[in-house]
Amino acid sequence: MSAYYVLWIKFLQLLFLPIDLILGFVEKVFLPKMAALDQPIVFVVGIHRTGSTFVSQVLADCFPFALVGNHNTLFPRSKYFIHLLFKRFYKKGKFKNKSYKSYYGISRGFYSIGDSYEIWDKWMGKSHYYKPDEISIKKRSEMIDYFAYLSKSWGKTIIAKNNRNMLMIGELQEIFPNAFFVIVNRGRADVIQSTIQASKDFFGSDEYMWGLRPTKEFSMGDYDSKMEAYCRQYIELEKVLQEQLQGLDPDKYIEVQYEEFCSDPVRHLDLIKDKISVAQGTTLVANTADGLSYKSSQRLSDSVLVSQIETMLAEVDHKASNRS
Repeated sequence: MSAYYVLWIKFLQLLFLPIDLILGFVEKVFLPKMAALDQPIVFVVGIHRTGSTFVSQVLADCFPFALVGNHNTLFPRSKYFIHLLFKRFYKKGKFKNKSYKSYYGISRGFYSIGDSYEIWDKWMGKSHYYKPDEISIKKRSEMIDYFAYLSKSWGKTIIAKNNRNMLMIGELQEIFPNAFFVIVNRGRADVIQSTIQASKDFFGSDEYMWGLRPTKEFSMGDYDSKMEAYCRQYIELEKVLQEQLQGLDPDKYIEVQYEEFCSDPVRHLDLIKDKISVAQGTTLVANTADGLSYKSSQRLSDSVLVSQIETMLAEVDHKASNRS
């Protein structure tokens, strides 16, 4: 059903395009540029297939954030007027122990958080697997302006999630000094198994690799086997993530293990709440329920494939230790 919802969103984007063009033009003419560098914003990031969409869904439901999601993608050019209207109709109900659904970063529901590439592509380009060479001063200014007006229209801290943003933590911190990052991690074998399945889902075969690339030069053809390539993809992305975190103030981020978050979300939400409150000088109130828990995704359970992945990871780790 989530896959069909993606098609429905695409249809609505075409349907509302004329309105979006008019609103975008009006705002460009009549709204002055905003340079709100201190605006609070929360980014949920992680290597692909780590569960960052799920974690962002729970955070968006539990905290009084204004989310970047499907409603934004219907009007990607409008940053203010349309959101004043959306705010009037948005009702966040009591937090429930519900099952969250998504299809590769796109969630079901009009006011649902997701990758929202229609927004991010305006500044980072349409190459979703790679880090852009640069974000120009003009595009940085446009990004600041967009989120400043978005925050103003909703009167809340913004929460955003996008797969490619894992490669852009340093740049996002420069653009938004008051940003906070929720880093989602997951077991290595589970991520790699899910990446292989994603390749099959999108391309009909695992011969072409789906997902983020650690560098523009990264290629499956550089490795002796597909399995080694998929394992190397994850390991190199893990290095990219850790290198970025080394340059980030520890008070500006928190790391969350997906499996642990699912088993005890209330404890993790309290930890996230406390750290964001201190980092952004505010007091967050989490809307949670005692005893809340989720079942971590077990859609893929190929024990043979997991064993092959773990064997290859051990070989790669062994080679790395010998070189060092």
